[in-house]
Amino acid sequence: MVKEINKKIEQIYYFNGSKFVDYINMDGFRERIKVELNLVFETESLSEIFSTVVLRHPNKKNELDKIFFESIMYSDLKNVYLRTLGEKIDVSLLKSRMKALINRINVKETIPLALQPAMSEDGFYLMDSLNITSFGTKFISGLDYVIEGGNLKQVRLLLTEVIPVKDRIEYFISGIDINFENDTCLIMIKNKMDITKLEDEGLSSAIDKTVNALYKTTMELVVNPLIFTDDIQVENDRKAMFEFCNYLDTELLKEIRDTVFQQTNRNVSLSVKELIKDLFPNGDNSSVSDKKSLEENFISLLIGLYVKTNYKGGKLKRRAKAMNLVGFPTKIKYTTNKATRGATQSASSSHPVSTSDMFHSLYISFKEALSLEQWSISWFTDYTFSTKDIDVIQTTIYCKSTSFLIIFKPTRALNKEIIYHVVNSLNYYRTR
Repeated sequence: MVKEINKKIEQIYYFNGSKFVDYINMDGFRERIKVELNLVFETESLSEIFSTVVLRHPNKKNELDKIFFESIMYSDLKNVYLRTLGEKIDVSLLKSRMKALINRINVKETIPLALQPAMSEDGFYLMDSLNITSFGTKFISGLDYVIEGGNLKQVRLLLTEVIPVKDRIEYFISGIDINFENDTCLIMIKNKMDITKLEDEGLSSAIDKTVNALYKTTMELVVNPLIFTDDIQVENDRKAMFEFCNYLDTELLKEIRDTVFQQTNRNVSLSVKELIKDLFPNGDNSSVSDKKSLEENFISLLIGLYVKTNYKGGKLKRRAKAMNLVGFPTKIKYTTNKATRGATQSASSSHPVSTSDMFHSLYISFKEALSLEQWSISWFTDYTFSTKDIDVIQTTIYCKSTSFLIIFKPTRALNKEIIYHVVNSLNYYRTR
């Protein structure tokens, strides 16, 4: 009897989630299954994993669905747009809005009628069941909540769009993570290359072809109908990013700068006076502030030489980790109060920008900066500082009038913890 039931289940179930494969890290996915479900799989086939669980461990199917959902959400969606929530909302109101959203987006002829009843405002995971092939179709493939004591803590959903990529049908996915505890809304998107223009001009124009286009669609189609978010305050964001960047740089080099200043200040001051005498033999008309600025620039260049000589390789990086800094800047693009613009960067994500000679030559100008419109920071992945590991992951932050964007360097899979660590660290400066 049991064999007959299993055979029927095997015949009924068919894995349809192959278009999501590009969005997950298979090693991390299998590791979570091993740890959380106590199941070991060597196969790279999602179909085999899901079919085996459905057949042999049906009680673990929902847990598997959640792991799959979170793997899609947090592994490879490396363009993270950050919005601040502008309203508080209870569970019943949000679910009412969610029901209307699902009816508007998912109830359509391009979505299998048999699956539509499962698309409840209470939540669903249908990533393994939905194989949609009609170009331009947008639908919610997964939705869940965190509700504690009747209070809404979090809602997450995957907005999925069917797109043509060369001769293939693929998904363009936007992961939306609305967190009511820290008042943030994350819109996370993977950059998709080679999206093809269709012969049907009307249909082609309806397809999102860039990350920014999908972000705008996500805001208009999903986020705005669900929750009110505050407008972007670009000047405040740029000032906040300068404060954060300046803090990291100051903490890392304060002792070094003090040392160089103490050892060279007297001689630099004397040298500047002698140089000015040589330069203006008929009388010195330069201002006190000009002389002071010249001294500061000389000392800054000496600091650059000191760092270059004494902190070769990863020594400055290890210093940052030993000081329990979250990371270090690697690229800056700033504007001063005199409308002067400057930019410099280090050789790689493994080296602080302060290892660059150019940084020290621009340092006095940087100190007068009002804002950072763009900068890159390498974050220590051991952000609890529990080991001596100096591994880093790099992000670039863009402060625009229409968005606050964090781009994770596309060299490795992410996880929810590192994304939240970065977001919360940046928000500490943006919201205070």
